[in-house]
Amino acid sequence: MTGSILIPCHRCGRQVQSSQVRDGRCLDCRVEVALEELRAEHARLWRKRERYRAKGANAESVGRQIAKTEDRMADRIRELVPNQEEAVEHLRKALEQARGARYDIRRS
Repeated sequence: MTGSILIPCHRCGRQVQSSQVRDGRCLDCRVEVALEELRAEHARLWRKRERYRAKGANAESVGRQIAKTEDRMADRIRELVPNQEEAVEHLRKALEQARGARYDIRRS
């Protein structure tokens, strides 16, 4: 480290370099917050596609909507993460989270 100061992220509490913090949040938390609504949309569309498939309906258009949502997720990550390899890793994690959350039961 070249003299950078470690400060806690206001969201997750992890100690990160001050150069990585914006608005009190670390990069991981900023990406997480930026993708919240898109992950929810991804899960909703995935469940919709599963319902269509279960009924034997054509689910191609829903598949295209899912792909567009994933593209928007990638675009948001690219806006926040300057390093290409790091952006790819954030996208991989985000898609993994979105796919894992698609069957979560929501409580209203």
